Amino acid sequence: MADTVCRGCGGIMDITGIDPFTVCECSDCGTEIIIPLEIDYLKLEKPLGVKCGFEVYEGFDQAHNLNSIIYILKKDMPEYKFYVDLAKSDALALTTLKHPNICPILNCGEVQDNFFVSQPRMDGYNLDSYSPDSQGLLDIDSVVNVIQASILGLAVAHHKEFIHHNITAECIHIDARGNVRINDFFISRFNYNVLQNHPDSAFEVSPYYISPEKAESKVEDKRGDVFSFGVLFYYMLTGKYPFAGKTSIETIYSRVKRKKTEKTEIFNQNSHRIVTQNTVDYVNPATPSEIRFDIPGDLSSIVMDMLSYHPVQRPKFTEILATLNLFIAKGEKEKVVHSAQKEMVATKTRAIPVMKKLYDSDSKKGGKGKKWGVFQ
Repeated sequence: MADTVCRGCGGIMDITGIDPFTVCECSDCGTEIIIPLEIDYLKLEKPLGVKCGFEVYEGFDQAHNLNSIIYILKKDMPEYKFYVDLAKSDALALTTLKHPNICPILNCGEVQDNFFVSQPRMDGYNLDSYSPDSQGLLDIDSVVNVIQASILGLAVAHHKEFIHHNITAECIHIDARGNVRINDFFISRFNYNVLQNHPDSAFEVSPYYISPEKAESKVEDKRGDVFSFGVLFYYMLTGKYPFAGKTSIETIYSRVKRKKTEKTEIFNQNSHRIVTQNTVDYVNPATPSEIRFDIPGDLSSIVMDMLSYHPVQRPKFTEILATLNLFIAKGEKEKVVHSAQKEMVATKTRAIPVMKKLYDSDSKKGGKGKKWGVFQ
């Protein structure tokens, strides 16, 4: 007999003969549950889709007694053993990457001939839930605080030679307590590593965030992360992307400067013409302060430096942190000064005279003038 525990009343539910992921109700309390699929100590509770060759589930890692997001490599992938070895080596390396602003790899390995990677399931939301059309522009101080926390994690990752390769708004997570974490290190790196070993294979990209060098050659280093994060910073400040086109392909090539000879041609079914890096014009994006006038010049400048076409011209995350820390320090100083001025106004008192006269006539001596009196 197979059974599971009802989350509503805590009763034991008989699920014998019911297929995994079937939606059922508890006969006692009516609580709706999804029948899980158990693979050894992994309990897969809800399918979330497929990402970069991995089936993704909400589930429970009983080895760590923790609600988790579980990635299971699809067995029908060609060269399955090669991909297992590739994923396993990187996942094991990433288990050493620990920082409060990075979502960690919780567990990895093979169970019942399935390779998996699990990470903690977090409450809260990702930055891709932000919509400037419906929510308007964000408060600059709030944006800087989130960006600063994210860069702290990325700076540590880069120091340990871990490159993310796909920084997007979806990768920045804020939980219910306001903690900011970089997510998807494993899946982004796996996708990039597959591309390096199989250059002709299709690979997933984020058209708005991809770096120019990755769009041109499919190869990037740490400075590719800086560019992608610059796009995110730009978007969170202005509500607009620095590079955009009518289609995804045009958006990708909009950040690439024209070359003298064409190399790759991609057919775009929407426009029925050949789209290449030589058919899309490169246009320098407007600075953030030109779009939004209350953005300070130093923030606008550092964002544009991050978006430099040439990787060598982009700052390191440690240099970006220095600019953000200075901006935050200036803001804190202004708050202290403003608070002190407000307190001075609030404690202002009224002067009350304590004397009857400041001077008196010397009538007894016949003096026509006046002399200063004394305090009475």
